[in-house]
Amino acid sequence: MSGFALVDIHERKCYDWLNVQLEGRAGDLLSSKPPTMREVADLAGVSVQTVSHVVNETGSIAAATRERVAQIIERVNYRPNLIARSMRTRETGLIGILVLDITSPVLSLIASEVEGVAYARGHKVLLYDARHDARLLRELLEQFAEQLVDGLIVVNAIDRGSTLPWLKASTIPTVLVDCLPNPTLASVAMDNERGAYLATEHLIELGHGRIAHISGDLTLEVARQRVLGYRRALTDHGLQANERVISPDSDRWDYRSGYVAMQELLARPPMPSAVFIAADQMAIGAQHALVEVGLKVPDDVSLVGFDDIDAASYAWPPLTTIRQPLTEIAARAFDLLSELLSGTVDPVKAQITLQPELVVRGSTRRIS
Repeated sequence: MSGFALVDIHERKCYDWLNVQLEGRAGDLLSSKPPTMREVADLAGVSVQTVSHVVNETGSIAAATRERVAQIIERVNYRPNLIARSMRTRETGLIGILVLDITSPVLSLIASEVEGVAYARGHKVLLYDARHDARLLRELLEQFAEQLVDGLIVVNAIDRGSTLPWLKASTIPTVLVDCLPNPTLASVAMDNERGAYLATEHLIELGHGRIAHISGDLTLEVARQRVLGYRRALTDHGLQANERVISPDSDRWDYRSGYVAMQELLARPPMPSAVFIAADQMAIGAQHALVEVGLKVPDDVSLVGFDDIDAASYAWPPLTTIRQPLTEIAARAFDLLSELLSGTVDPVKAQITLQPELVVRGSTRRIS
């Protein structure tokens, strides 16, 4: 027991000495340029290699030494030089996330889930918003390259012009999430065609024969896949395959675009008895347009959305929709990127497709 007491006394003396030293030098370090690893090592009385082991959580370092170095790192606000580290290890610990539109509740949730998984596994994240701008999209990709990110996750943000060729030519390991299918790039996506089929089939099974579709931005593969699913369900059930598809006046899948698209649909009689809408936000906007002209959901028109965002269950009536497994999409995307970084998967073969689920609520009803 006396041996332990002596160690405790010795440790306290060491920390008292350390605090005195830090009070004398930490102020100078904090008021000048960022401290270097060498300066941290000098303050701790250890080698630069020891500091490196503490920073990178490697090597076998005595607990007391590790704690002393960690205390100094915190006091002087030392931050590792990522560029220097990348030159040694060819890794920066940075993961890039590029999102088509961060204001979208679906895309922002996917990005947030990916970010959470990345941080939990020791990575830092750079998150950029392309804002539906093709030129900005390309510029952000260039910035990711300059930032020396280890890997990149692209969430629904891709165009047929410059983005895809850039990604194909890039050496940055990349995972596409709900983007244009490409056999040379790894991807995680939901079966959007299947989801649209389920939505349309649900309406058909309720007795609806005049079913319209308000699509998303048809320059995006996701929107085109949902149109295909809608049309295939009509054909499979012997209904007219060229029913009305209303494309929004905006590239944003938001409340306003759904509201305006429904106004356009109302101006083209006869009015359908049901409408499948490519996104929940658009469906809620469309519902508002119906209420404005005195039509009730689902008494006059049944509505089905897509995504199952939080607002869908709080709309009135609550929105029948297609649920995307967003948390699983994010987790699978990061897992796939990790496999690309470790070289354990072939990007050409890394194509993951997840299945949607129909969620029936109060916005649809059976008709005779």
